[in-house]
Amino acid sequence: MEKRTIEQLEAALDAVSKDLAPRVEELAQKSTNGVLTPEEHREYAEVVRLNDMLSLLKLQAEEVWTMRAAS
Repeated sequence: MEKRTIEQLEAALDAVSKDLAPRVEELAQKSTNGVLTPEEHREYAEVVRLNDMLSLLKLQAEEVWTMRAAS
């Protein structure tokens, strides 16, 4: 995986994060206040799951790039 690919992945993740930020903040506040509806709870859990998965993907991509750059 090339460094450019990682940079493109980071840019895509940043764009998605900015688009979702207002909704995620709303859900986080409602969660903190204990007023999430069941549907909102599922939505929030899915956002958290996807964020975790994308973060792991980014770390794996960086690891592959680092190993290739070192060889």
